[in-house]
Amino acid sequence: MSLVIHIGYHKTATTWLQRRVFTPQMGFASLLDHGDVDRLIIKPHDLDFDPKPARDSLQIQQQSKPPNTCPIVSSETLSGHPFYGGKQSAAIARRLHDIAPDARILVTVRSQETMLPSVYMQYLQRGGTLSHQAFFAGSGGYGYPGFEPSHFCYDRLIALYQSLFSTVHVMTYEHLAKAPDQVLSQLSAVLGHPIPTLGKAAGNRVSASLPQAVAPLLRRINHARKSTLNPSPAIALSREPGWMHRALAAGAGFAHPLLTARPVDAYVKAHFNGMFTGSNQRLNQITGGQLDLSAYP
Repeated sequence: MSLVIHIGYHKTATTWLQRRVFTPQMGFASLLDHGDVDRLIIKPHDLDFDPKPARDSLQIQQQSKPPNTCPIVSSETLSGHPFYGGKQSAAIARRLHDIAPDARILVTVRSQETMLPSVYMQYLQRGGTLSHQAFFAGSGGYGYPGFEPSHFCYDRLIALYQSLFSTVHVMTYEHLAKAPDQVLSQLSAVLGHPIPTLGKAAGNRVSASLPQAVAPLLRRINHARKSTLNPSPAIALSREPGWMHRALAAGAGFAHPLLTARPVDAYVKAHFNGMFTGSNQRLNQITGGQLDLSAYP
C-alpha cells in the first residue's frame, strides 16, 4: 500500500489525528516521528538535501510494521511553520516528491477566522512574548521571517501539491469536529483502506488552547521562563512548559466560564477582513466544490 503523507496545517486537529486515528488500532502504521521529519526532511539546507536518507528510513520502518496497515507520515511541520510565514512550505513539498513521488497527500485546513487566533495562542504557549497586534504585524526586520497571512491562503500550497502528486485529499477541521466518522469514511474511500468508526473516548479534545482572556498574563509569565521562543530570559524561573504554565492552565480551566473575552478573535475579524475570500473561492474550485467552506471568510 502506498505511503500517505499528512502535512497539516497546524491547529487543524493534527495532534488528535496522530493520537486517535493514525494508530495501529485504526489500521495505520505511523512512520517517521516529528524528530525524524525535522532531521531528514526539513532541517537540511537546500544545498545539502538528499532524499535518500529519508527514503531509506521509511523503507526500514515500514518493514517492521504489521502487514495490511496503511503507512503514514503525519507532521504539521511539513506545511511550514506559521510563526515564520511558512517560508519552507514549497521547498518541503518538492522534497517530499523527491522522497516519495507516489505518496498520497492529506491536507487539513481550518477557517482563517479561528485558525489565526489559535496560532497566536499556541505562540504564547510556546513562550512568545509579543502582543497579538505585534505578532500579526510580522517581522520588522529585512530578511527575518515572521507571521505572514499569505501562509493561510491554502489554495496556493494545495495547488502545488496537486501539480506534484496524483492524489491530494483535503479535510476541514470544522467537518472533523462535527462529524469525524463521516470524514474518516470519506478518507477510507480515498485511500482504499478500511478505517473503523471511532469510540466515544476518541472524540475527546487533545491540546486545547488556553482562553484568549489569559493572553496578557501568559505573555508576562513568558518573560520569566526559558522556552524555545525565549531561550535567554532576564529571569529564568521555569523551563517550558513549567509549573507556571500548568498552574495557569488549571486555573483557566476552573474559571473558564468567566474568561469569555476573545480580543484576538475580534482583532482578526477586523484586521484581516476580506483578505482570504479570493483564496477560499479558489480552494473551493480546485477541490471540486466538495468541501463545506461555509464557515470560511
